[in-house]
Amino acid sequence: MEMIVGKCGNMCSGCPWGRHLRAEMTPEKWGIYVEEVKKYVGYYPAKNPCHGCQTPDDDLSKEVGVHNFLRGCSVRKCALENDLENCAYCSRYPCDHLVVLDQEHTRETVSKRLGEPVPDDIYEKHVKIYEGMKQLDVIHVGLSDDRIVAVQTIEPKKAKLTEFPPSLTESKKHAGLRKLHETLSSLAHSSFGLKDADTLATQEMVTARRAVIFRLLWILAVHGVLDDKGTMMLDPLSISAHKKGTTGFPNTEGAWLRLIALMKNSGVRAEIVPQTDDLYSGLGWLRDRIPKTDNPAWFLKVDFDAEIGGRDGLRWLHKYGRRLEKEHGKRAFGRFKKADMRVLEA
Repeated sequence: MEMIVGKCGNMCSGCPWGRHLRAEMTPEKWGIYVEEVKKYVGYYPAKNPCHGCQTPDDDLSKEVGVHNFLRGCSVRKCALENDLENCAYCSRYPCDHLVVLDQEHTRETVSKRLGEPVPDDIYEKHVKIYEGMKQLDVIHVGLSDDRIVAVQTIEPKKAKLTEFPPSLTESKKHAGLRKLHETLSSLAHSSFGLKDADTLATQEMVTARRAVIFRLLWILAVHGVLDDKGTMMLDPLSISAHKKGTTGFPNTEGAWLRLIALMKNSGVRAEIVPQTDDLYSGLGWLRDRIPKTDNPAWFLKVDFDAEIGGRDGLRWLHKYGRRLEKEHGKRAFGRFKKADMRVLEA
């Protein structure tokens, strides 16, 4: 079979979501194959096969599912916007978005998730196809300078923030609240350590990261519990119930640790506190509940560094979130994202 390389370097010709493999398999062989995919990739292949990310939007199936993912893929959108056959032809290759994407499904991450080494034949069959930069590196080094395309840049989006209420500025008791306002403002403008934030793909990753962090802080503010030491504790059941469709929320320990590292750079310290030895599902995902109970399998323990207000700042976060929800209901989160603290003037 001819090797078909996607925009990000993943091998479409070997992808279990694609139509290429299915055309060559009997139903019986396909049934065995999807069970392998479930184990080593983590998901069953979509019922409606993917047409491939090199397919123009107008030629994609109108059926929901994987084609909606393709239309929304920021790497694909960026490559199409810049008329790139794939990312190897880009003047910014490899951008940070591509580097992060390439870390999701590697031999090392799959082995860690399963708790066992990935055999060579399984690696070639199910894992290697997602190590896209290995394919792109080969293409990139073979390109002459005149074949490299200068990427179009975009102006990073500016967050719309509300100034800290002047009536609270002079009060010493509101010093922690002011630091909280500064922290939210800093997060709203942060690129979270990503370079190339002026490209479409990376700018969308910045936007997605910001959405997850703000939603998590909001859930913490409204549903977190302050312990007697002033630390905030949040259970995964509350996270799952209140993330409200925000994409990019972690479901593995590795993904949570990456998010925790991002927040740490802004002074928000967090750690996962297990409540059971049976913390992982058969596929290596973090459980929400202890098996056969409704009790949380873990808690997220959160502290603020002294530079952003310490535990006084956490108490203000708690008070601020609950006051916003009480006064503004469904519109409260919109005000939270703007760091609008006028609700605390009264």
